Amino acid sequence: MAEVVDSKQDGRAEAARAAVSAARREDTELCARLVFRVSRNELRRAGITTPAVLYDELKQVFWNADEGVTLGDHLSVGFGMVDRRRQVRTFAERHAGEPKNVLAKAYEREYGFSAGVAAIWLDLFAEPADVSVSEWLGFKSIERPTDVPVSCPEAPGRDNAECKALTLEDFLARELADQICDAGLVRRRFAFEYPGEQPETLDRGIDAAGYYEDHDLLFQEGDAPNGHFTRLLAAHPSFAKGEAGFENAVWQHPAFRHVLRQALSDHRVLAYEDDSYISFTRLHDVLGLRMADVESYASTVCIDAREGEPFTIASLRTSGATVHPLYGLDMPDDFYEGLLDVAGLFRSCTLAGIKVFVVGGEGRFSATDLIEWVVARHEGIERDDLPRLLASDFGIACPAPLLATTVHNSDVYYDDIGDAYYSSMEAWKREARNELA
Repeated sequence: MAEVVDSKQDGRAEAARAAVSAARREDTELCARLVFRVSRNELRRAGITTPAVLYDELKQVFWNADEGVTLGDHLSVGFGMVDRRRQVRTFAERHAGEPKNVLAKAYEREYGFSAGVAAIWLDLFAEPADVSVSEWLGFKSIERPTDVPVSCPEAPGRDNAECKALTLEDFLARELADQICDAGLVRRRFAFEYPGEQPETLDRGIDAAGYYEDHDLLFQEGDAPNGHFTRLLAAHPSFAKGEAGFENAVWQHPAFRHVLRQALSDHRVLAYEDDSYISFTRLHDVLGLRMADVESYASTVCIDAREGEPFTIASLRTSGATVHPLYGLDMPDDFYEGLLDVAGLFRSCTLAGIKVFVVGGEGRFSATDLIEWVVARHEGIERDDLPRLLASDFGIACPAPLLATTVHNSDVYYDDIGDAYYSSMEAWKREARNELA
């Protein structure tokens, strides 16, 4: 009987691998729905009847990143070097001018992800990937029509002071087009365009235009930075660090960080992926997200989690310990991690980019605490087995140098003869005595 079961499992694994090979596109992220569609008949004969079942099978088959297949949110199957942001931007550029709903449907046909998910990604990522130097400086290379007045140096008989004032006014009108501007960028552009001018000239112009400076940003007079940032978030259903209006200077401003934390705490804005955020309203409109589900997620996890036992979003999903409607949306792990972060119910640390949470206890929870906890429950674990256990139990693919450093900084005892880890030297001695007995 066991041989029959093993044979079926081998057949499913073989069919899953064949399906991946048939759909594979290098440096591309596909949805398991598309992979399933390409080899539907063969997969069904092997007992893999849905894309979700195929995805579960792929998790068993492709656990080793060296095979060039990575699995992610929304049943994502990535091949080679995957960059979701660049893939979405490139697709949007190929379909420039099309309405977003048409674009989302086209993305669904090409890559397999649902149109709702594609619409969110287009909101988040479909911005120009690169900006040329001339665009960064604010220049446009155009031919001057004959009926347009020439510039100051070319205009005979014009007063230099009057010309300079006009061009400075034009410069400020262009640079101070928004209520929040990057002061450093404005000053660099001014120095480039007016190499002979003193910085005080620009300062006077900024004051005259009705702007004030605070923490390297220029704000339009009439409201404090908090008010400006509140309106900025309200005006953008989705945004990411580095986009227009959300440059590094904005993220470094203490008032912006305060306003963002408050919006996350109130669930008006939700973390999505890396430094990308999306409004609750947008997710409600596209995916039907309910505020009651958002507000109840962290407390549900807190109740279901075992006190003192570390967990990740990946381990929660795998164990099935927490059943919650939000899992039906299959959002990125960053989304769920963000909800747990703002709840204030957990201690947490980060290892290899993955957030690890724990309920209960006091003080800071660190990556070394995680390693010590794992080793204490697997006394004598061999060195080569530790990264595999982290991957299988927590979904953490930890690079060898980082893991070695973390172990070195912990209180774990390393047996260099047995090439194994123990929670302490005493634990190693007990194990040695037991073996001798």
